[in-house]
Amino acid sequence: MPPPSRLRRQLLALPLVTALPSVHGAGTPLVLRLPDPNAYSAHGNFFIEALKLALSKTADGEPPPTLVHAAPDLPRPRMRQMLQDGLMDLMWSTTTPEREAQALPVRFNLLKGTNELRFLLVRAADLPALRPLRTLEALRKLRAGAGTYWSDAQILRANGFSVETATKSELLFRMLKAGRFDFLPRSREEIEDELVHYADQGFAELPGVALQYKQPLYFFVARDKPQLAERLARGLALAAADGSFDALFLAEPGLKTALTQLRGYTGLRLQLKALEAEAAASAASR
Repeated sequence: MPPPSRLRRQLLALPLVTALPSVHGAGTPLVLRLPDPNAYSAHGNFFIEALKLALSKTADGEPPPTLVHAAPDLPRPRMRQMLQDGLMDLMWSTTTPEREAQALPVRFNLLKGTNELRFLLVRAADLPALRPLRTLEALRKLRAGAGTYWSDAQILRANGFSVETATKSELLFRMLKAGRFDFLPRSREEIEDELVHYADQGFAELPGVALQYKQPLYFFVARDKPQLAERLARGLALAAADGSFDALFLAEPGLKTALTQLRGYTGLRLQLKALEAEAAASAASR
């Protein structure tokens, strides 16, 4: 990690998101600087459409927004720093106390909880030893894997797990195969795709058990744009009330299936406590 002074110079040198100012005047479209939709998360285009939907509900006759996307290879920590520094207007992310201190969370769970069940990707050769493990106490004796910048890593550590991390997702699968850790918690959609993609690597799903933890995914807005955060919250609430958000959600490949699987899962759910931000968000939504 470069020193803060050099990091700030690097941020200021990025033209793709600073070339256009974020302006909003009468008769002009809102200009928003945000991540590339496919840069760092699945369903990026869905988040863009959800943003457009929320803004359309509160448009009051103004033209659609102009979206200025950052470079697709911009690292996620760099995006968060740019959002904090006012060089980006918003991004979508799971929440943590640190993220809520750095930007304004729009407390509407864009994934409807479909990411809160985590299935365990393990080495197939370890299945005989792992099948009997059905308690958190037993699983805590294993080593978990997670991305360095994933909120999962914080949640697992807060719940007493030993966690090995890597900055790039593809490294985690190499580490799992090499025995650096024992399991990688994945969403239903992720684990199914990865078992196909890494079919020759000796991986398997530990059957009949999943970790469950609150992990809301929000829009986060730069702190100097509270009006935008309020507008998005209002627009998403309107879209939820009239059914248009659900229609958008269920039209996204993978999300409808994930929601059905979340609600219909009959295996063992081992509950983890949420981080402070997730717990507060869960209480606020009740």
